[in-house]
Amino acid sequence: MTNVAIAGGSEETRLLLRGLVRLYRHKVVAEGPGPETLRELPADLVAPVLLLDVDLDQPGWTTEIVETVRRYPGARIILLTPNRSPRVDTAARDLGVHTVLRRPFAVHQLVAALDTSSGDSGSTDSELPRSA
Repeated sequence: MTNVAIAGGSEETRLLLRGLVRLYRHKVVAEGPGPETLRELPADLVAPVLLLDVDLDQPGWTTEIVETVRRYPGARIILLTPNRSPRVDTAARDLGVHTVLRRPFAVHQLVAALDTSSGDSGSTDSELPRSA
């Protein structure tokens, strides 16, 4: 079971994501609309998955993502975005994002990203290559 924090997006989107995360036997440890969701994560979390439905150009998100990665070195980040620009992949990789899922995405893509994050076997085509 993976500890998952859901941040950003609309209330309806977070409700759907929360249901999917739980359905596939992961635990939602935090949920909220803004970057403060990441600031308020419990200090004792080990290797959480951050499921972020955000536009990286929105104020506050990039700083909070960087700070969260520092606080939780084993954290894996899954970014949900409608943006198809290659610039998003570059910015996401620079922030430490592991997977970008472009909306609309299929449920199996989200499940694969969560399972990959939890150490289960599986892969996703959305994994960002790590730069050398």
